[in-house]
Amino acid sequence: MNLRELLNIDSDVAVGEITQNSKIVVPGDVFFAVKGSKVDGNDYIDDAVSKGAVAVVSTEPAKKDYPVPYLRVDDIDFAMADAAVKFYKNPSKAFFVIGVTGTKGKTSITYMLESIFKEAGVPVSVIGTINYRINGEVFSKAPNTTPAALYLYYMLDEMRRRGTKVLVMEVSSHALELRRVHGIEFDLGIFTNLQRDHLDFHKTFENYFKAKEKLFTSIVENGKNTKTALVNSDDEYGGRLIKDFKDRLKIFECSLSETSDIKESLNGVDFNYAGRAGHINLLGRHNLHNALFALRAALAYGVDLPSALRGLAALKGVPGRMERIDCGQPFYVFVDFAYTTESMLRAYETLNPYKRGNIITVFGCGGERDATKRPFMGLAAAQNSSHVIITNDNPRREEPENIFKDILKGLSGYTNYQVIPDRGQAVKAGLRLCGEQDILLITGKGHEDYQILGNTTIPFSDQNTAKELLGELGYK
Repeated sequence: MNLRELLNIDSDVAVGEITQNSKIVVPGDVFFAVKGSKVDGNDYIDDAVSKGAVAVVSTEPAKKDYPVPYLRVDDIDFAMADAAVKFYKNPSKAFFVIGVTGTKGKTSITYMLESIFKEAGVPVSVIGTINYRINGEVFSKAPNTTPAALYLYYMLDEMRRRGTKVLVMEVSSHALELRRVHGIEFDLGIFTNLQRDHLDFHKTFENYFKAKEKLFTSIVENGKNTKTALVNSDDEYGGRLIKDFKDRLKIFECSLSETSDIKESLNGVDFNYAGRAGHINLLGRHNLHNALFALRAALAYGVDLPSALRGLAALKGVPGRMERIDCGQPFYVFVDFAYTTESMLRAYETLNPYKRGNIITVFGCGGERDATKRPFMGLAAAQNSSHVIITNDNPRREEPENIFKDILKGLSGYTNYQVIPDRGQAVKAGLRLCGEQDILLITGKGHEDYQILGNTTIPFSDQNTAKELLGELGYK
């Protein structure tokens, strides 16, 4: 491929690779200078050119004359995605692509789908919040739910090379708004729900919904014939999607009313679907709803129902999603990724039917993220817990005290809480409060194995911390 084909530049110079990382530039590469929140790629243009970059793409005007073409664009994310589609020859055409969007449920659905396709013998790859997996093998960790376009398309090309048949993607509102997934031809879109989140980025709830809606618009406009959507008809915004796209997509409404004989326990959920018995090891009716999405998506691809149900039952759990920590202690410990008011309330709704003692909650809110939800999360925790321990999540560069003050605004009139900034000490205090049959719920970080304090990232896992501390208390 040459520069004319890739960037519409009047040049026959051959292109080696496309990258936004100046450190790995070699002669023949095209360098995209991306201005990020911490690093500005425009500061490394000279370095990239000196290493042999044959063209530079940036949103900034050139600071000087360069010996290679310099292309100024309005939208660097779109420019990267557009170039990646051309460079990698649109690999999404080779897969049945399932995009999952919504505030909650995306990760669980992708794990369920992966388990189903594995049971059915279909090579499946996953791009999501926890990591990126190609045919069951972890390819890399996930710095973003949906990675930037150059890396995304590089992975898709690798999936094509390895024989992937189905690609399951979590599609975040950020990725849709920033057009990271431009050019990906989705066969089927799933909409789970819309809850208060990411308003620091989208500013209004309507903008947040409009970002999610772009997934389904892209399905309407792409070149594939499947054009299918599975939409949560129990959700207000799901209803809007159904109304807006009913004449343009094959829409299937997903509701718990499709299932029967539902029996919940701390071991999972038993249910009946289309006359057949099913079981999931995940807790709560919301996960049954997630399972229904996974079933319907797999059936749309062509998996038979018995195989799909066996695949669901084979999934033991999802990292950090109501994950039970069992070291033989006489009380329950769960780690959950709940980081919104709605997801915290859902966690309590899941646990309350089996409560035999107290519920103790350890939680915090992320720094430099939507601050409007903090008091509501504090109130949800205080209303549903015997005792709440407020601690650091990922404060990032925001002062933890400011985060705590925001949370405490929702706790007026409540006294069943304390603040312990050190998260490890907070978990320890929570464990020490637990008596027989009590439940300790640790929320916010879920699968994460790190903590961001200021500009420093340190190793930290709620699961490992709880296990180590339970060991100190004599449980193995």
